[in-house]
Amino acid sequence: MKLALGSVQFGLNYGIQGGTKPSKEEVHKILSLAIEQKIECFDTAAAYGDAEEIIGCYRKKNPTMAKKMHVISKLSPKALDEKPKELWKDIILKNINQSIQKLNVNELEAFLFHNAEYIFDEKAVYAMYCASKESMVKKIGVSIYTPQEAMKALEYDEIKIIQIPYNVFDHRLDKCGFFEKATKKGVEIYARSSMLQGLILMKPDCLPSQMHFAQKYLNRFLSICKEHHFSPLKAAVCYVGRHSSIDYVVFGVDNKVQLLEYLSVQEEHLPDNMAKDLWREFENVEEKLINPVLWNRG
Repeated sequence: MKLALGSVQFGLNYGIQGGTKPSKEEVHKILSLAIEQKIECFDTAAAYGDAEEIIGCYRKKNPTMAKKMHVISKLSPKALDEKPKELWKDIILKNINQSIQKLNVNELEAFLFHNAEYIFDEKAVYAMYCASKESMVKKIGVSIYTPQEAMKALEYDEIKIIQIPYNVFDHRLDKCGFFEKATKKGVEIYARSSMLQGLILMKPDCLPSQMHFAQKYLNRFLSICKEHHFSPLKAAVCYVGRHSSIDYVVFGVDNKVQLLEYLSVQEEHLPDNMAKDLWREFENVEEKLINPVLWNRG
């Protein structure tokens, strides 16, 4: 299992529990520990508040450590909205260069569409590809949210990285054949949301009122963890990490203690019988559980 450190918590208050973003000093400690522990891939985005600037500040202060970092960033979600298509390449190029400057990098490992709706216009994908060739970007890709977006992304040879939501509750991409097709095309898969914005680690009795529908799922998950003597964190991370088509598990932390918890399970393996139990138990769940956009709706 390879881990990639996400940075949304570095720039925004994030997660169902209303986590507070760590101080810049704490982020720098987290980054140093991650690099010391052989984490090489770091995921960020223009939309993550000041996360790019904080990472860039760290890199400037720690040039030796910075050489070991491979950074992925993303296009601002509304960058192309209501803009003439003939300007799209220049807009994307400007966004790439802004991210490069903020991050203090010479080259991005990849630059992704943060808004997956853009990939339904082939001119947007072509503009991204052309812009990447005029700047220092190794690969382009997309961060998707639905199976429809995932399958659309596979239609483009230019897209080399797809970031997906994946966790013990979310089996949509297994069912639609996405992983088999992605593997055949040699597309890199980065799986985020292994904790479903922190929901999977919450106590069922402590859920906010609009999330009470999730209690039954969490109780079932905890029961399976107890039966197999696995902590919820270890079970959630290892379930994602055991997938043969997933290249990186993207995770986020607020402090060094949380980072150490993730690192402690990196070499762990989920037993086949436990994986089967989790699949069988959560093969069919309501969409509201796995789509955070729907959490605050009645």
